Amino acid sequence: VLAVDVPATGRVLVASDLHLPATATSAATWAGRELSEALDEWVGPGVLVLAGDALELLGGDGAEPRRILAAHPRLVASVQGFARGIDRRVVYLIGNHDARLAWDAAWAVQVADGLSAELALALELTIHTGRGPERVRVEHGHRFDPANAMVEPRNPRETPLGHHVVTELLPALQGSGQRWLAGAEWLADPAAFPAFVASRLAYRRLAGRLWWLLLPFAAAVLLRVPLVRTVLDRRPADMVLGRVLPVIGLVALFDVALIVASLVMMVRRFWAALGEAGVGGARGQAQNDRPRAEARRLVADGWTGFITGHTHHPELTPLGDGFYVNTGCCADVVDGRPARLGFPQVFLPERHLSWAELSAGPVLRVNLVHARTDVPDGTFLERLAARPRTAAPPRPRLVASFPGGNPWPAPAVVAHHRQARRRAAALIGGVGLMDLLSALTPPLRGRLHAVLGVLPLTLPTTAAAAVGLAGLALLLLARGVRRGQRRAWTAAVALLAASGLLHLVKGVDVEEAVVSLAAAVWLLVRRTSFRAAADAPSVRRSALAVVAGTATALLLGTVAVEFTARPRPSLGRAVFAVAERLVTLRTIPLPGRHLEAFLDPVLATIGIGIVVLAGWLVFRPVVTGRAQAAGLARARAVVARHGRDTLAYFALRADKDHFFSGDSVVAYAVFGGVCLVSPDPVGPPAERDEVWARFHEFADHHGWAVAVLGASPEWLTVYEQHGMQGVYIGDEAIVDCSRFTLEGGGAKGLRQAVNRVARHGYRVEFFDDAAPLDDGLRPLLTALAAESRQGDAERGFSMTLGRLFDSADEGVLLAVAFGSDGVPAALCQFVPAPGIDGYSLDVMRRSLGEHPNGLTDFVLVETICRLQQRGLRHLGLNFATMRAVLAGEAGDGVGRRVERWLLGRMSESVQIESLWRFNEKYDPDWRPRYAVFESTEDLA
Repeated sequence: VLAVDVPATGRVLVASDLHLPATATSAATWAGRELSEALDEWVGPGVLVLAGDALELLGGDGAEPRRILAAHPRLVASVQGFARGIDRRVVYLIGNHDARLAWDAAWAVQVADGLSAELALALELTIHTGRGPERVRVEHGHRFDPANAMVEPRNPRETPLGHHVVTELLPALQGSGQRWLAGAEWLADPAAFPAFVASRLAYRRLAGRLWWLLLPFAAAVLLRVPLVRTVLDRRPADMVLGRVLPVIGLVALFDVALIVASLVMMVRRFWAALGEAGVGGARGQAQNDRPRAEARRLVADGWTGFITGHTHHPELTPLGDGFYVNTGCCADVVDGRPARLGFPQVFLPERHLSWAELSAGPVLRVNLVHARTDVPDGTFLERLAARPRTAAPPRPRLVASFPGGNPWPAPAVVAHHRQARRRAAALIGGVGLMDLLSALTPPLRGRLHAVLGVLPLTLPTTAAAAVGLAGLALLLLARGVRRGQRRAWTAAVALLAASGLLHLVKGVDVEEAVVSLAAAVWLLVRRTSFRAAADAPSVRRSALAVVAGTATALLLGTVAVEFTARPRPSLGRAVFAVAERLVTLRTIPLPGRHLEAFLDPVLATIGIGIVVLAGWLVFRPVVTGRAQAAGLARARAVVARHGRDTLAYFALRADKDHFFSGDSVVAYAVFGGVCLVSPDPVGPPAERDEVWARFHEFADHHGWAVAVLGASPEWLTVYEQHGMQGVYIGDEAIVDCSRFTLEGGGAKGLRQAVNRVARHGYRVEFFDDAAPLDDGLRPLLTALAAESRQGDAERGFSMTLGRLFDSADEGVLLAVAFGSDGVPAALCQFVPAPGIDGYSLDVMRRSLGEHPNGLTDFVLVETICRLQQRGLRHLGLNFATMRAVLAGEAGDGVGRRVERWLLGRMSESVQIESLWRFNEKYDPDWRPRYAVFESTEDLA
């Protein structure tokens, strides 16, 4: 491990995986030119780090370093010129393709002399900034890849699997002359070779013989020729065109669909058999997971960042106050790209160029430079099947930076899935209304005659009724589809496809059929957005509701028929008559016109009600149970270690569930399908992006919309990167105890109130872990808290703990005001807030008896004095809703004036302006809080 100091005016450029060959290629020439320009323009001190696999020493003809460097004179000259500068160094880190440099001294000398470089296995940079020295570790990163990891890099017998693929398998393929395997030597991950072979077989071998599949279709058409000729000979041409030929055309289309479906199924099975037979482990961008996890560990240990390469997937991810960077590569790369409609991955070549730049200064600045261009290759089918990629510049430019910039690539979010679900719900709701209107509207006469020439009247009328039922069912399914439930999606696709066919049978309603089938196709295309589960207990309750409701309706209806119908029908006939009326049918008449007039609408309404209830339960979002004690105990430990925010302790409310990831916890509760999170997740800053991504996926799997209440500014960037948006809702008052004073004109009112209460003989006592609450005092305080509380329980979700005097709540401070008679008159409970070096207000209660005004102010001032004595710094007070708007700090436009007027009117019945005025007396610092949501519907 090489240690290097970087001065406050210095810079560092880190590039890896150039894979420079012994014969210059267009990719190597492009990379050399761009890097040379960056080095030639360098001003001042700095370090150039070639962080592994700069030379391709593993495959090919096994050329020695001297020959490879001679093939790239411009880049070598720029590197040597850079090394001759004042206070500059070149460091060459050894990777896995150039691993021989770790044990072959002769080759190592060629690299060191040819590039004026120092060789090492890893690099520790100490960069001097205005905030002090910051440490960054750099290495190639192949040790995190099981297929390329080495136990001892200096051992020449170390030959991991990746070496065998490069030195044995790929050269054999190149010599085989199999053009459909071209590009295998550029694989970003040689362990993905089985998937590469499966993809190329599907797209370049099998697809080239697809014309054979036309033979069955041609045979099916030829078999229908005698039928068509017979019809033409015996019927007029207009009758044939209007009745028979459309049916034959539909059957032909069905044949095509069957063939395509068979082909897709065959390809998918083929992909499953071959494509998944590769070496286990993460592929694609997920290969960065292990080094990113190591970066989190290093940041937690005091490092600022971690830089690796090897995976050929560039990345810059903020980890709280630190970062992880993957430099990507400077070479041609073949990597798997997702395909449309569930087809196998497509392996297409691309030309990548990326590196990382670190700049010292007041703060350490990290930039990721990236470029990507296509390499002409791939069949038309491969290009058509491949999904579009994330946009990238064709020339090297800045794509991500730290701190304050955007990560690269953009974090995987579920926001686009939520958008697809909202659109799908609106779509099937519209189709459902269309179906209901179509069912109530008679078909066009000409089209109906055409149908009746082929089908009996019973089928179109039955199809019309079925279309109406399908429309009603689609309206009921919209809720489940909106939540992304797979079960609702499956039912919706089936109903859309069925209603499309029913529209044709009903009266050749081609327009409605096209809309229904198009909606079904759109849902199929966006199927990945519908993977949420439904609530399993609700499904069981739905079955019980259907059975119990149907049995009760049958029983009561049968009793009514048996006792009121004259003549009385048989028991079996009565049961069947009632049963069919539950489904709106009336094929079995009942004696008595008045009985039918009464029973028919009642039973039909009951039947529809049972269906609606069952549908509501079947597609109900997952409902969480009561928080488990084990989860609460684990959450206490996390909050004790990492609870810095003033609201962090409120994550321990007993009515919140807890989601754990790493050393972080997310406290949440589900209300009506909306997962409400508060406070912000508690844990190490380095885990913020990961814990929120995992929780967002967890909520998405359950079909919950996600909202955050009381979000802090530090978390807004994380939420926004996951497709959410924040709305200002108010400020939290933070009193600086070190500067608080009752002196001066500004504190006159507060000073008078405190002195008035003190003259009446009131005093404040404090109870905490060191001075626990006396058992005799507990019932008196419980009664006091209930006296002014509205309701039977402590209310609140974001900024109250919801309980008092719990021995499990360590670190809680209780301030009790006693009157001159020794009876408790007021109390305030505070929870620990290490992030502000003090406490945060939980509940504030006072007796409704006769007491001087300012009693709660007296308790708070005494508490501030207590914290001053203990050397603590801050005290968090109440939350002031929309304070900046009321105070005129949010602007003075017409909209803000109207907003202020409305808030003022609301303050007459709700504590809005009064809380702001109450807090303002203490001259606090105001900390804004936000509500974060995914859509206006979730906000509501």
